[in-house]
Amino acid sequence: MAVTTNKNYLSPTGFHLKINSLRFPNLEYFATTITLPQITLEEQAMPYKTVDYAAPGTRLTFSDLSITCQITENFDNYLETYNWMHDIASAKGKEVENLKEDATLLVFTSHNNVNKTIRFKDIFPTGIGSLEFTSTAESVNYLSTEITFSYTNFEFE
Repeated sequence: MAVTTNKNYLSPTGFHLKINSLRFPNLEYFATTITLPQITLEEQAMPYKTVDYAAPGTRLTFSDLSITCQITENFDNYLETYNWMHDIASAKGKEVENLKEDATLLVFTSHNNVNKTIRFKDIFPTGIGSLEFTSTAESVNYLSTEITFSYTNFEFE
């Protein structure tokens, strides 16, 4: 049994998201949290006499990609995503395929070097979280929201 030679733990702060920076420069820059999606391998029932045994299935299921973004004062990144969703909703036929993007999550080592590259294929936004404005806050907590994306697959490169 081989034990890893790298004893450094993975830092939750060492990452950078890359999406088409010409179309979505603010979404890319202001991403503060990214949740690497859950993957499940569905089990398959194998009938045997009066019992169903669990056996590994043949299909993987990926949960949504979730990104939390700080919202800019001019709503720049919010509007990028909002408009992207509206463009998809009003697209006809194969136009939708042109509105999907690939995204890359760069994960850094403890020395801020790229350690892993995770590529998400054909992402598109499926939800923008709510924003709560309140005049009774005792301190300024800048607004952020969660944006969820669907995609076809993700791979480690």
